[in-house]
Amino acid sequence: MITEERGNTVKRPITTILGLSVMLAAGCAGGQKPAETKEPTPAPTPIEEAVQTAERTDNIYIFYTSDVHCGVDENLGFAKLKALVDDTRAESENTLLVDLGDTLQGGTLGSLSQGSIIYDLMNKMGYDIVELGNHDFDYGASRLWELLDKAEFDVVLCNVSYTGKKEDHLKDIPAYTIRDMQGTKVAFVGVLTPETLTASTPAYFQEDGEYVYDFSGGDNGKALAEKVQKAADDARAEGAEYVIVLSHLGSVPENAPYDAISLIHNTRGIDAVLDGHSHSVIIAEAYPNADGEDVVLSSVGTKMANVGELIITPDGEIHTLLLAEYDREDTAMADAVANAKAELQGILDRKIGDLPFDMPITDENDIRMIRSREKPIGNFCADAVRNLMETDVAILNGGGVRHTLTAGEVTYGNLLDVFPFQNELSSCRCTGQQIIDVLEYGAQKTESIYVFDEKPAGEYGGFLQVSGLKYTIDTSIPSGVQKDENGMFTEVVGEYRVKDVYILQNGEYVPIDPDATYTLSGTSYVLFGSGDGNTVLKDCEPVIANGPVDSEALITYMNELGTIPDSYREPEGRITVK
Repeated sequence: MITEERGNTVKRPITTILGLSVMLAAGCAGGQKPAETKEPTPAPTPIEEAVQTAERTDNIYIFYTSDVHCGVDENLGFAKLKALVDDTRAESENTLLVDLGDTLQGGTLGSLSQGSIIYDLMNKMGYDIVELGNHDFDYGASRLWELLDKAEFDVVLCNVSYTGKKEDHLKDIPAYTIRDMQGTKVAFVGVLTPETLTASTPAYFQEDGEYVYDFSGGDNGKALAEKVQKAADDARAEGAEYVIVLSHLGSVPENAPYDAISLIHNTRGIDAVLDGHSHSVIIAEAYPNADGEDVVLSSVGTKMANVGELIITPDGEIHTLLLAEYDREDTAMADAVANAKAELQGILDRKIGDLPFDMPITDENDIRMIRSREKPIGNFCADAVRNLMETDVAILNGGGVRHTLTAGEVTYGNLLDVFPFQNELSSCRCTGQQIIDVLEYGAQKTESIYVFDEKPAGEYGGFLQVSGLKYTIDTSIPSGVQKDENGMFTEVVGEYRVKDVYILQNGEYVPIDPDATYTLSGTSYVLFGSGDGNTVLKDCEPVIANGPVDSEALITYMNELGTIPDSYREPEGRITVK
């Protein structure tokens, strides 16, 4: 039995969207993003009945995953997905498995093997086509190139260019690929968010401090749309009857103007966009393209919570489903995952300490508050870094704190889940004004509420958790943060929204002195790598340029504390949002 949630069905040429009248009435036709809540499975429409009763060999089946983040054995998992795809392939040669990026990072299987184990498992899964995600670059462009050499699947990416003088690691990746599905040609175009320059480590895309890679940013999203349009047009010219975009752009307002919805509005000739990056769960929504024709958008979430299935019927109908369960697993795939985990288990099971209470990164509705509010786990991690690096203050980007710590025994593996990137820690000398500026940059997207209509509001990976500091964010003041064409910080114009910054000295918080010099620690990603586009500290005088990895700070701190104090049960008031 398959547990499925049905989406919408589109027929080419589009005349209507069956079952979508409520969404259209809510404003979808005008480009406004409807709610992403999961509705009960509706009664089958005539087109859904056709999909269910058609001979499976007559349809084209495209299964899609996204933002797996090393979660190969979570939720549906690779073993059940392998069984599902193989069962479908046994009935239909017109079956493909594709991925939309961010598979290599986010867990210990990736971080401890620098991505190698994940690509080995993806090869065994039989993936056909993969689009890269920004976090797939987190081990460096050269490391990604090594991994791509061992990949047994096609990789597509249409919007990357290189202007350097060394080696272009991405030069052989095509913009699209076309698969002949028993006489029907289907093109797959890959597109990656331009925010990759800051969402991964900026230094990976530079030579001698200058950017040499570009992902078609700028021009309010038009440059990106032009790249995708060219790829779609070229694919049509080669005879493609359908064009499917494999997108790692995201589909929430924070991703604009490089989001999947804007891409649809600014292109034509695309039949569907399968999207990742924002971890959205979208069964199927429809948005008008540049010609006013509706295009299907679908997204599966993260950590194998769902797998998507796009079905193209013989008469041109496009139907998308999200599948959350399957009643069979592939034993060979299950064994491969188990063996991979066993390789690392001895290291991961080493006990570090005990935790008497949960320290989550989310609220009860799984909204990642670590990216918009003070969280006790943010305080704990920042304190651990400041303790190890022996600095006045410490800062950590909320997007770098990836996993909840639950009550009970805490192992090395648990700490690696919190800090999966294995970033080096660094420290520097900086002025009080630079500390204020770095906080201002991190607060640029913060809103007075952190959730609206069950979706995150003001969530930003560059939001800063702190140690040795207290500050207030006044959301009534628009952000004056200015950036260059690559999304890198240049200056603050106008009034600061960060107010009342205090620094901890001799056990008491005192007003920060903009002209004084302080020592500050954090990951090299933020301090010297301009992570998230935050360039404030990159030219500061290093105290320790390349220190221990971040997880070592957590190990040391837990060992020194022995018992975790109750002060980490609730926020302490280090960050006030008003």
